[in-house]
Amino acid sequence: MRSEKISKILNIVLPIATMVVVVIVYAIVSKVVGIDMLVPSVPSTLKQFFSLFAQKSFYVAVFWTLVRAFISYFLAIVLAALLAFATYAFKPLRSALAPLIVLVRIMPTMSLILLALIWFDSFEATILVAFSVVFPMLYTAFADAFESVDKDLIEMARVYKVDTKTKVFSLYLPQMSSNIFTGIKSSIGLNLKLVIAAEVLAQTAKSIGIEMQFAKINLDTATLIAWTVVAIVLGALFEGIVRLIEKKAVKWK
Repeated sequence: MRSEKISKILNIVLPIATMVVVVIVYAIVSKVVGIDMLVPSVPSTLKQFFSLFAQKSFYVAVFWTLVRAFISYFLAIVLAALLAFATYAFKPLRSALAPLIVLVRIMPTMSLILLALIWFDSFEATILVAFSVVFPMLYTAFADAFESVDKDLIEMARVYKVDTKTKVFSLYLPQMSSNIFTGIKSSIGLNLKLVIAAEVLAQTAKSIGIEMQFAKINLDTATLIAWTVVAIVLGALFEGIVRLIEKKAVKWK
C-alpha cells in the first residue's frame, strides 16, 4: 500500500521536476547567449505566451488548426479501421495492400507536402499531409489488433452461435483495445504536429502554422516559442484524453 502511494507521488512529482529542470536550463542558456532575439528570457517568453490569450486571432488560429487536425485524424482512423477489418475478413487483401502501405509510410513528408500544395489548396493540403502519414500507423495498429484476437475463442463463439453484439463487446474489443490505444497514443500528437508543419509551408490562413511563420519573419522569437508551447499543450491534452479513455476502457474490460 505504501509503495503504491510512493509510486503515485513520484508519477506526479517527477514530470514536474523534469519541466522545472528544462526551464532552468533554458534560462541559463538565455542568460549566456544574452541576445533576446535569439534566446528570449523566460519572463519575456511567458509574457508573450499569456498575451496571446488576449488576441482574437489566437482563438481563430487554434480553432481552424484543430478543425484540420480533427478532419485528418477522423478520416485516417475511420479508413484504417474499415480497411483493417476488410483485410482481416479477406486475408489476400492484406498482402495486396502491403506495398501500397509501405510506399505511403516511407514517402518523404517534404515531398508529400510539396505535391499536396501543387494539387490542392492550403486547407486540403494540410489535411492530406497529416492523413497520409498517420493513416499507415493506424492501419497497422488496427490490423495487428484484429490478428491479436484469440482464434480459439473465435472458434468457440462460432460453435456456440454467440450473437454478434456479444462477440464484438465481449470478445473482439477487449482483446483489441491494447493495440488500438497504442496506435492512437503514438499518432494523435503526431497528427497535430504534421498539420502545423504543413500550415507553415502552405502558409495556411487562420492557423497556428501561419502565426509561427509571421513570428519567424518578424524575428519575434518569444512569440514563436509561445506558439510552440501552445502546440505542445494541445498535443499533450489530446494524449491525456486518450489515456483517460484508455483507463476507462480497461476498467470496462
